[in-house]
Amino acid sequence: MRYYRGMPTGLWIVAISVIIFTFYYQIQPFIWGADISIYAPMLTLSLWGLFIWANIILEAIRVYAVTFGFYNAKNWARLFTIAMFIFSSFWNLYFLLIVRVWPYERYIWQWYYTIVIVYLLMSDVKDYFIVGEK
Repeated sequence: MRYYRGMPTGLWIVAISVIIFTFYYQIQPFIWGADISIYAPMLTLSLWGLFIWANIILEAIRVYAVTFGFYNAKNWARLFTIAMFIFSSFWNLYFLLIVRVWPYERYIWQWYYTIVIVYLLMSDVKDYFIVGEK
């Protein structure tokens, strides 16, 4: 395994891609020019508004886990990222199979989630986090 500044090169790629895709996912409705933003209910006391706030908070925790947790080799960051990607993949499958919104983009997201989960479960990456925590 190749290392850059004491961290596997693949983790650098995963961390940068997670940050880029997280911000893209949050500003996606503005990029596509949606008539009614999905973020409009944030200002109301509705279940959907609470869901949007929870999603934004979880995405912020994911970015924190990927940046500081990966850099400091914290195993909780790896486990949290795996759990969030599994949750996101189920959510993505729901949109892909039930709602059927933007299917080609959903396929790309599903492949991305699967690749990152498999990479974070590799034994070399596990060893980096377990050795780094001691």
